[in-house]
Amino acid sequence: MYPCHFTNINSIDESTSGNVCCKDICVSNNHNHDTNTNTAPKHKLFCNFLNINTHPELYQGDDYQEKLLPLDIFKLTKLDESNSSSDTYSFDTSQPPTSKTIKRQLIEDEPLSIEPITKIICLKQIKSNEKNCISSLSFREKIITKQNVENPEQTIQNHSTRTGQSIIKKELRIKLCRCNIGQRVDDENVIKKNISLKFYSRRSHWMTKYNSRIVYRDAIKKIDIDNNGLFRDSVLGKIYNHIKKYSLKPSINLSKTYSNIRKYALDKLSSLLNDETLDLDILITPRMSISDLRSSCISNQYFFKKLRENCEKIAENTRATPESCLSDVFQCQIIFDHYDSFTSTNTKIKLSPRKDKLLPKLKELIIDTVSNLPNSIICEIEKLSQSDIVNALFLEIHGVLISKSLIKNLNLLFISNKREFINSKFDDDLNLLNYLLNKIGNLVRESCIFHDGVFLPDEYTVEKLSKYLLSDMYGVSSMFHGKLKLLDKKTSKSQETIDDISLDNIYNIKTKTEKIEIGNNCNYNQGDVVQPIKNIERSEQQSMTIELSLKRYCRNNLCSTERTSSIYENAIKKIIIDNNFRFEDSVLREIGTYITSKGFTKSSLNLSKTYSNVLKYVLDKVSPYIRNIVANQDLLISSGMSLSDIRYNYISNNVFFEKLGKDCEEIVKNIHLTPNYYFSGIIQNYIYLGSPERLEITSKKNKLCAEVKMLIIETISNLPNNIIHELKKFSPNDMVNGLFSKIHGLYLHKPLINNLRLLYNSNKFPNDDHISNLDSLNNLLTTLLNKVKKSPILYGGKIFLTGERTSNLLSKYLLLDMYKIPFRFHKKLTPKEHINDNILESNHKKHSVTETYNSMEPLLKKTTIVPQKKYKWNPGRISSSNVYELALSTIEIDKGDFEYYFIDKVRRYKVVQECLSKKGKINVDLSETYNRTKNYILEIFIPFFREIEHKIKLTNGMSIDELRHSYISNTDIFDKLRNFCAKMVSYVKNCNNIILTNMIQHRVGLETEIYQVMKIKSKRKIVFRNCMEKLLIRNILNVPETISNSIKLIPNTRLIEKCFSHFHDMYVDNESLTKAKLAFDTIEKKVLNDHLLIKLVDKISLDLIHKIKQENVYKIVNSNIVYRNLSTYCYIRKLVKKELPTLIDKITDPIMTIRNDKIETVDKKTRIKILDKLGSDLIAITTSSYTKLCVKKYKSKNRQSKIYLGTNKLSNIN
Repeated sequence: MYPCHFTNINSIDESTSGNVCCKDICVSNNHNHDTNTNTAPKHKLFCNFLNINTHPELYQGDDYQEKLLPLDIFKLTKLDESNSSSDTYSFDTSQPPTSKTIKRQLIEDEPLSIEPITKIICLKQIKSNEKNCISSLSFREKIITKQNVENPEQTIQNHSTRTGQSIIKKELRIKLCRCNIGQRVDDENVIKKNISLKFYSRRSHWMTKYNSRIVYRDAIKKIDIDNNGLFRDSVLGKIYNHIKKYSLKPSINLSKTYSNIRKYALDKLSSLLNDETLDLDILITPRMSISDLRSSCISNQYFFKKLRENCEKIAENTRATPESCLSDVFQCQIIFDHYDSFTSTNTKIKLSPRKDKLLPKLKELIIDTVSNLPNSIICEIEKLSQSDIVNALFLEIHGVLISKSLIKNLNLLFISNKREFINSKFDDDLNLLNYLLNKIGNLVRESCIFHDGVFLPDEYTVEKLSKYLLSDMYGVSSMFHGKLKLLDKKTSKSQETIDDISLDNIYNIKTKTEKIEIGNNCNYNQGDVVQPIKNIERSEQQSMTIELSLKRYCRNNLCSTERTSSIYENAIKKIIIDNNFRFEDSVLREIGTYITSKGFTKSSLNLSKTYSNVLKYVLDKVSPYIRNIVANQDLLISSGMSLSDIRYNYISNNVFFEKLGKDCEEIVKNIHLTPNYYFSGIIQNYIYLGSPERLEITSKKNKLCAEVKMLIIETISNLPNNIIHELKKFSPNDMVNGLFSKIHGLYLHKPLINNLRLLYNSNKFPNDDHISNLDSLNNLLTTLLNKVKKSPILYGGKIFLTGERTSNLLSKYLLLDMYKIPFRFHKKLTPKEHINDNILESNHKKHSVTETYNSMEPLLKKTTIVPQKKYKWNPGRISSSNVYELALSTIEIDKGDFEYYFIDKVRRYKVVQECLSKKGKINVDLSETYNRTKNYILEIFIPFFREIEHKIKLTNGMSIDELRHSYISNTDIFDKLRNFCAKMVSYVKNCNNIILTNMIQHRVGLETEIYQVMKIKSKRKIVFRNCMEKLLIRNILNVPETISNSIKLIPNTRLIEKCFSHFHDMYVDNESLTKAKLAFDTIEKKVLNDHLLIKLVDKISLDLIHKIKQENVYKIVNSNIVYRNLSTYCYIRKLVKKELPTLIDKITDPIMTIRNDKIETVDKKTRIKILDKLGSDLIAITTSSYTKLCVKKYKSKNRQSKIYLGTNKLSNIN
């Protein structure tokens, strides 16, 4: 393995002696790439994820950076004797500085020009063996004195006796800084440093995104690759013939490939290393030595856990990646130095081996490197120099090495408060500046600095540095510093506004609260208050059951949305949108001048209504996807877990957030296709300016539609990260509301309520006779009891399982809720003892298709569902309309701003002016216009649905919910529908004005004290053309989403009728009955055309003329003998029975029916029963048709005879 080499990369090819010549030898026949430049062929650019450097190869130690110049404070010099013997620290600020920190830069970046920075402070030097810094992995240290160093045994003894002294405690409550320690000490025991700062010179470091994870990034750039040399040997083996041909040394420089592998790993881990929403920063506390800092980097368990998870995924993805996509990782050329002894020349030989033979081994090397990355990082951190550790964790600003976590928090502070100065001048708002100064002071006061070790700054340093940072961030002149005043620590604490307190602190706050309000209008009493608990061993968790007293029974509605909403949906409701103020700025550009002209300040702008509408829109779009993911893969909550444990699990639920991210991408694609003006309804009509005064912006909304659309897209795109961020801020109260629902006095886990709803939907009774259904109810109670026993509850801030007595009573209560059974009936309910639990469990596994669809086999006795009425089957009653037509017929017109535009256009009408002058507003009745709009939409869409009609394939075991979902998730239909909507929008925009104006009603009612009517003439309707066009287009674009939502609301009975028909006492699928109808038509026509029956018609019609007043028609028809001794009906029956095989041949596919809300294939016995009834129906229908034929003939003859008689009478008269 080659040693680390820091030679300039541009000088590699210049190290030749004598006459230098360069030969390019191409081993492969592939000429698609240039051997002089490392450029991949065009056809491989799609997988060129690396920005391969065009310089020659790097060595194994290539880390893409210049070597870091060490700080002078780390030179190995001895401490001054007087300083080492003193118990206090002194600082000589009169000496000039001797060092500065130079930031390392990536090799592909342009070199930065570095100017010398004058230092005011002189930091003490530290010995390399760090004997003067006593390391402590617990990060608790005492003041270092001469006696401590000389007598370490006495030091240890003194440490045990001096409890509570010299212990440094951080109370940092910043969002993304993990700097909490479990102990707290008094301020008098905290050792702080007084630092002399430089003269103020504005810096912009605070604007750069920093995090302490740079130490891990630097370590990855230095890790060793191919330690065992297997890859190097395999490459040598592939090019051995060329090495032998040119008499080259059997050594090879693969540093460029190794560097590319490191870059590959960094590229794949960039999200982990750069994501500010993850709380992965390194723990830094006062009095830590450099060894402690190194240990803190290594012991960052949360980071390494996330790193291992990411490495496993990267390795898995790399295995699935085609080898051709990794070709750019391998260097294009291998350079050998060849010395020719005859010509005394040193020649560079460039070999371009065929990569395809090396890629399998390269892939193995990448996977091995990524898999071992955590251990390799730890090894590299252990080898890092002291200067590397300090520069990775601290940054020099104004002469002080401050924690990079402080820079990050300053950035967050600026983003959240940058709008404070939108209307202010610095000199005019001293209170505002002091307010911001104290915020900065709170951050600085609790942030660590490095100065011969890690310390907190003293109050003087805090004040001066805070003023410097305030000037850096907000551009406040340094001459203004004297007017600013920083509150002391005690006063500042009471005014602290940073509210991201650790969960343990929230627990302590909540336990002192008498009552905590949580959902469903219930009080969270003091006895139920969430309290912290200690870690519990797994063996203890498994046995944590509790017996509780339930309240007196009171029926609960288990179908309420609040009882089943996910914690992720609750987090979405709390998201703060428009963090970059882009939308607010666009509003200010439109109406900023008008606001100031009215005497208001721009900062009083309130867009909360619009933001609320955006969140509602986002939640409506995302909720179905979230519920689907949660239904199929929810997190397990076990007894003994605390709310903090549960919150951590939900935050780190990578599977959920990956799936949600993909779903969000699909939603964003659809939103991009939606026209901008569709979103105008989301923008509020009025802007409130902090007083009763409001500003109407309806005329400006069209200009803001594109901005609000981008705001929605941005919100949905960032949704996974925003949810994580909100979950981190969740209080125990929020966690309780998100995960549990209070039912019968207990906090039940919401997935249990969802399971109960699924259980009910799969086991509905045909009637409400609870006595006759008692056996089935007891079966359900047994299933319910098993689920209740396994479901966690929350009590006293802890997770428990319910005991036997509580489970029994709670199960009965829930069963009464599900089926609305009277309470007096609960004593008759008894769970069964011998029911297979495995069957019960398997009955309730969820399908992957949707959250509400499961494959539970009903526990009730399987009986064919009997329709509410017994229908005599009529082939003409088979439903011809499909589900989409039914859903379309239920749509409601989205009015949007149509009424506002309408009133604005008729404002000049006298009757309208009178109403406005009296009440200031007016309501109009445009119901007829909306009806015409709906009818127009139906006229254009119903033919479309009939044209693309697609029958959903019914499968055995499919539930009604799954059938419903099959219609909703039919992507083929909805893709065609969206394309058709786009065509119709284009048609409406270019259609004749008459089509649109005719939709406006002629008479418009005014809802006043005395009902009045306003007439709109046809000529005046043209002014409504544009708003009518927008109304129609909005509703046309809404059709796909409206149909999807309508299908969800269609009652089961109506949905069934579109796929099934009443057939005597059961449901039979329409497809089978349609085939039967075709056979009926064929057989009926054939029978009625029988020559004997045709001859008999004339005879029967004559009988009817003479006997119809004395006898029944059917009796007259049947009294005739057709053939031998067969009467009319017997003969017809005989003919039909001969044709029954034709009917049976038509219905060869399985016949489907419905049993307990599930579609099933009928068994053999039921199939024979259905075919028998079809045969009987065919005979009856054919007989009836022949009778009608005879009656028709009779009427025809009777009419002719009357005409004949009338003619004779007229002739006799004449």
